[in-house]
Amino acid sequence: MKKYKTLWKIIFSIIILLLVSGGWYMNYNWRMHNLEESLRSYLINEKGINSNEIVSLDARISKIPKYPVVVRLKDDPQEYIYTDRGGQGWMQVNPDPN
Repeated sequence: MKKYKTLWKIIFSIIILLLVSGGWYMNYNWRMHNLEESLRSYLINEKGINSNEIVSLDARISKIPKYPVVVRLKDDPQEYIYTDRGGQGWMQVNPDPN
């Protein structure tokens, strides 16, 4: 009987671990998707870039800035990196716009 208790604890621990890691993964994907869509909206509405010119948006996690979004535009080999300023708007980090 004690063997089944130990087995149950192991199975329960594995299930909890899978649920926690799955929740973290879903939250990460949701956050990256929201950043990409928010930047897409900013580029189209504020910067006046045509949506057909945006080839890709790639959000990721890094040290500085915490959540950069890399933008690639059609017919432009340069990568543009933007970061969210804590919900106060977007700021171009690289290349320096000034």
